[in-house]
Amino acid sequence: MRIAVRLTMVAFGLLLGALLLEVGLRMRTAFDNHRVQVAQTQKPTGAVQMGEIVRFIPNRRLVYGFRPELDVSFQGQPLRTNREGFRDLDHQIPKPLGKRRVLFLGDSILFGWCLPVESRYSDVLARLRPDWEVLNMGLPGYNAAQEIECLRVYGLPYQPDLVVINVVGNDAQMPNFIQRSPTDPGYSFLLDWFRGRLSRETLLPPQMQPGWVPGKVFLDDDPTRVPEAYREMVGWEAVRRAYRELAELGRVHHFQTACLAFPGTIGPAEIYCREAAIPYWDFQPVTDRIMKERNIQDFSGSSLAISPTDGHPGALLNQACGEFLAEKIARR
Repeated sequence: MRIAVRLTMVAFGLLLGALLLEVGLRMRTAFDNHRVQVAQTQKPTGAVQMGEIVRFIPNRRLVYGFRPELDVSFQGQPLRTNREGFRDLDHQIPKPLGKRRVLFLGDSILFGWCLPVESRYSDVLARLRPDWEVLNMGLPGYNAAQEIECLRVYGLPYQPDLVVINVVGNDAQMPNFIQRSPTDPGYSFLLDWFRGRLSRETLLPPQMQPGWVPGKVFLDDDPTRVPEAYREMVGWEAVRRAYRELAELGRVHHFQTACLAFPGTIGPAEIYCREAAIPYWDFQPVTDRIMKERNIQDFSGSSLAISPTDGHPGALLNQACGEFLAEKIARR
């Protein structure tokens, strides 16, 4: 009898704890949504965090963007955004007669995470090839589907001659800043949290697509485990569709395309690029050569990364990438 009572009390305690955790996670989600919404009504100044400069966008395939015309400090670097919210200058529409334009699509690497603007590979390229106007539409956290929608909404009016899309490991994952309703009775924030932790240790791996390169997998790679509204944007099949869309947009709007693959790219991205007849510019061999020259065994924590705790490419690798791109463009 006593054992039954104790087991009942333990079960009740676990249930109560789970309920409190669920409520806490819902409250945090409500607070995060509120914080971003409030931030959009205020003009940020000085040093800011991501939540203060992000804006929700009604377009479901974009999800979010940065606020336009910012002049703040972010990640220890000046951050100025143009009229559309990109870390770039304003560019003329329509394109001036005789001007050639290359437009870059990507995430935090293209954005220049923790780097001054002049150190980004897109800006290095602009200095090396002043005969080309360079447009940078990188936004931290964007996946491949968002990048193609970004091209549709923002990029096409600039009439690019060449569109280069960054290929990185998180192109198949769920977008940041999706707005979940904290009052949704059909969704468990606690269960999602547990599944996320398990998936990051590959205990609950999603089904891989053909051509997958072995490595860690994540919950966000699997479209069956994300909110229904975003499923078509997640997973390697979404990446494949994105590259096909890019190729089709190039044919319709008369611009050339290329995929720029950074070190550490995983999954079947190269297969899908070539399947869509998009040139695949692999920057890995250049990185390997630099590592060999500098006797670097591990990229993480080396002088090529931002810091020992941040694996984003540093200024040295961005410089090399800009030179790599200048050579590629010279051959076109």
